[in-house]
Amino acid sequence: MTAVVAGELAGHPQASAFAEVVESVHHRYALEVVAGFRLCPFLGDPTPKRSGQTARGPKDPSAAFGSFCVVLDREPVVETACRLVVEATSQVVHLVYPLVHLDCSSFERFGGELHKAVALAHPERPVHATFHPDMEGDRSSASRIIGLLRRSPDPFVQFVPEGLHIGGTTYLDPSRIELSLLALGRDENEPSLFERLTDDDYDRIRRTQDAIKEERARRYQPFLEALSA
Repeated sequence: MTAVVAGELAGHPQASAFAEVVESVHHRYALEVVAGFRLCPFLGDPTPKRSGQTARGPKDPSAAFGSFCVVLDREPVVETACRLVVEATSQVVHLVYPLVHLDCSSFERFGGELHKAVALAHPERPVHATFHPDMEGDRSSASRIIGLLRRSPDPFVQFVPEGLHIGGTTYLDPSRIELSLLALGRDENEPSLFERLTDDDYDRIRRTQDAIKEERARRYQPFLEALSA
């Protein structure tokens, strides 16, 4: 795993080591939450449904990170973020902000402002989604569960090409998986995410999110102290 390090503290002696830890924590989130509960259809089900049927999508979510950028800004800057998206070599970009303390609504507004800037500067006009540790949601409807499932270890903004975001939650990189798989989509007879997830699944997702949050706090602490010195 190799993250792009950017932002005002990118030149700090501990920046690269911290970025590796950030990427590792987000890899766990992708593996245990996103792939573990099949929250993104493009990752595919890791186990065949019928004898002789192959699994669809990459087994390791890190293969779908695309350009994973750890942005070491204390406040998100639209210009910096836009440049990272436009200059990225992958069609999918994740901009992660481990030092930002904006509340969820403020970070979503930043994501919207960034989207406008990227739409003006990027020839393919990718779409975006925001993720935040304090994102709110519940099990009452298909739309309300999105917030519940997008509680990520850190605030981040994801950009994907137009048309490939429908039905997905996170982590798709068409430059690193077979595009032919995308045409398969979801089986017509397969239940939707809202229909498929049980109360037990939601409880397990929350417990997993909490465990990742604890790991984040423990592993980030020495770096946060060094970066704030």
